Amino acid sequence: MSHYPLHQYFIYNGKIVSNTEFRASENTGGVYEVLRVSQGVPLFLKEHLNRFFGSASLAGKAIRFSESEIAGFLSALIRENSILEGNILLSCKTNLKAFFIPHKYPDEKWYVAGIPCGILKGERQNPNAKVFQTPVRQRADKLMEEKGFYEVLLVDNCDHVTEGSRSNIFFVGEGRLVTPPGKEVLLGITRQKTIQLAGEENIMMDEKEILLQDLPGFQAAFITGTSPKILPVSQIGEWKFDPQNYVVQRLRKKYDELIHRYIKSHQT
Repeated sequence: MSHYPLHQYFIYNGKIVSNTEFRASENTGGVYEVLRVSQGVPLFLKEHLNRFFGSASLAGKAIRFSESEIAGFLSALIRENSILEGNILLSCKTNLKAFFIPHKYPDEKWYVAGIPCGILKGERQNPNAKVFQTPVRQRADKLMEEKGFYEVLLVDNCDHVTEGSRSNIFFVGEGRLVTPPGKEVLLGITRQKTIQLAGEENIMMDEKEILLQDLPGFQAAFITGTSPKILPVSQIGEWKFDPQNYVVQRLRKKYDELIHRYIKSHQT
């Protein structure tokens, strides 16, 4: 699948280039990150770059620029395009590219009412690596389009719920958080921050395998990701959940506060 840049400029191997010179290419097998820019600040940049290099290592890709160099490229991209809000796609298959891409952030109503999720049997190879266009992601996108789901949760051959096709999943039972083990999922940046916030808020949490048949035992669920942040779930398949659950809304509020502090500390 090819991706096209928004606005005026993109980054190509460290250089600012006009979008008129962009040539689409097949990215399958390349590694990538999607970073959210808010008030001109790329959120949690260090964590995203750490994961970008980690994905490259797992996928056997060489990145010929350093983290600090790439951080500089992204700053230049934001500055030259004069964009304060949006998502940037950073990728490398052979060449390093970065550009603004279309984004769709959830409407405020979804944070109140929750979102519907479907279920898909499927496992990503090398789940800790963020790699373009796996067959599972393609099947998930098709199912979401056909059924109107916001997200699709993946279930492996042993009926374990692992992650969303583009997010991580958390459940709440008796005031306690439960999420699938890190070795089985993409280690999302928002996931990491959610676990950190749960510890700061003295919310007990387990990382353990979750069977599909366990879902009726949970009162609430939410997904985490760069665009949705912490987003309550109202339904997964036939099971319904409480989007206004206290733990979910408490963590959502704390995450928004964390973003606010991050922006203030990184604005120049």
